[in-house]
Amino acid sequence: MNRGKLNAVRLPIRVDLSQGNERYTLLNGQEKELAPGDMMMADGSGIISSIIYGPDNRTQITQNTKNILFVVYAPPGINEDLLKQHLQDIYQYVKIVSPDAILETQQVCRI
Repeated sequence: MNRGKLNAVRLPIRVDLSQGNERYTLLNGQEKELAPGDMMMADGSGIISSIIYGPDNRTQITQNTKNILFVVYAPPGINEDLLKQHLQDIYQYVKIVSPDAILETQQVCRI
């Protein structure tokens, strides 16, 4: 699972497999180059996350964050209903710490 500060994202968001030459800055400030074939998510400003290295520094959640994007990566063959249920579970956990949280949209995308 990954999460990011939605207000820092430049739409549209793209989910893809990396070529192996993409670089981004991790939460700890370290710059990494993606391995070829890593599942990744990017926006108009660059990589947001990858399976191997996780979320980026640019879209990290802070205590002032209001809008959050949660993403679950899954390999081919995982049942779509299981993915939807997992996203619903995440939403229920968010509601524990933020009872006023609103789910605006939920979808499963395939690459």
